[in-house]
Amino acid sequence: VFGRILSLLRLLSGSMTSTTITVALDWTPNTNHIGFYVARAKGLYDAVGINVELVSPADDAYDKTPRKRVEEGLADLGIAPSETVISCNTTEKEVAEGQQVIAIAALLQTQTSAIVTLKDGGVSRPKDLDGKNYASYQGRFEMDIVRELVRADGGRGEVKEVLPGEHGLGIFRTILERQGEYDATWVFMPWEGVIAEQSGLALNVFSMDAIPYGYTPVLIGRAGALKAKGDAMRSFLSATQEGYRLAASSPEEAAAILVESAAHVGVELTPDMVRLSAQRLQHAFLHPSGRWGLMEEERWREFVGWLEAKGLVKDRAGKPVGVRPYRTLFSNDYLSP
Repeated sequence: VFGRILSLLRLLSGSMTSTTITVALDWTPNTNHIGFYVARAKGLYDAVGINVELVSPADDAYDKTPRKRVEEGLADLGIAPSETVISCNTTEKEVAEGQQVIAIAALLQTQTSAIVTLKDGGVSRPKDLDGKNYASYQGRFEMDIVRELVRADGGRGEVKEVLPGEHGLGIFRTILERQGEYDATWVFMPWEGVIAEQSGLALNVFSMDAIPYGYTPVLIGRAGALKAKGDAMRSFLSATQEGYRLAASSPEEAAAILVESAAHVGVELTPDMVRLSAQRLQHAFLHPSGRWGLMEEERWREFVGWLEAKGLVKDRAGKPVGVRPYRTLFSNDYLSP
């Protein structure tokens, strides 16, 4: 099967001139990224003349976010939540032509993140977070979304933001190791949730069901740079799609590839943990049409509209600002049919 896929990718790619595409990861490698590692290990990028560099945030101790790497031209693409795209496109900013940051693919189709607390920590539902400490990643809309989740459950939304001084998995560990200081944080259930489960730690899980939450994570890039490498981007995403398709159909094989090829700072990538994580995610990778990366306009419209209706689109000083039309925030044009 992969022989036929490689032949098709070579046919679709046309010229075999090698192009390098750098992808800035949002986290040290995990199962959200598994399709990239599968595609690279299986030679799918080589087949279309693409050299892919996957940059872990641990490489510079999280000094530069994927957004910054993309904006500064240090990476062609970055992985981020859809909130990052919205944040890049608020109307108080002047953006030069071609510099607009947009989303070009959704890594996951379904919502897999949640707010969690320890089962025995005294916070059993979102409204119990009033007066409690939330360990923050300092995302622009993060605390507003958490507080709206609390209000939707009947609370006041009076959650305290605390900064653990950690990154990635270290933030999750703060609620495990420093109870009373930190009561809750935001996690990906097929990753930290699996780690907790295999460690015998019981969690309360507060889903995003009360909020029309957007795609997360997404692949982002600068519009002008994407256009300049248009053919290479299409070849890259076509090969990546096949990597995620394999992860969807054979999560055990994909997990083994991730364990073998990716270094992860903060937790050992044990085969059992990664295999279970990949199995939990396998139904989230592909759109019902069978395509990877596809984004629906309605989901962007609902999330942006919700943020605006709640008055949550503000600059860092708290002043209300607008968002550029939601249709301009994403594009499916680079995806493989």
